[in-house]
Amino acid sequence: MGKIRVVNNGLYLGTVKNKRFEPSNALALALKMEEFSNVINLSADDVRVIKYLKGDTIELKDFTVKNGYALVGVDGYPLGFGKVNNGILKNKYEVGYRWQ
Repeated sequence: MGKIRVVNNGLYLGTVKNKRFEPSNALALALKMEEFSNVINLSADDVRVIKYLKGDTIELKDFTVKNGYALVGVDGYPLGFGKVNNGILKNKYEVGYRWQ
C-alpha cells in the first residue's frame, strides 16, 4: 500500500456497557433498513426527522415497534439508532452529528 495510512480498519460495531451491547452509528449507516427487525421509517416531510437530527426524544404513536434498539431511517435510508421504551424513542444519534 506504500505510503497510504489507514485510520480505521473495518466497521465499528459498537460497545459493551453494563453487560449490554450498544450499537454504533457507523453500524446503522452500514445496514439496510430491511436487515434490521425493529425499524422506524419516517417520511422526509415528517417533523420528527428534524427532531431526531437535533437529538430530541420522539413519540411513536403511529408505529408498532418493540422495546429496545430501533433503526431510524428516512424514506428507506438509515440515519442511526434510538432506544424505544413504551412508545417513546430516546435518541442515540451521535452528539457530533446533531443539528444545533
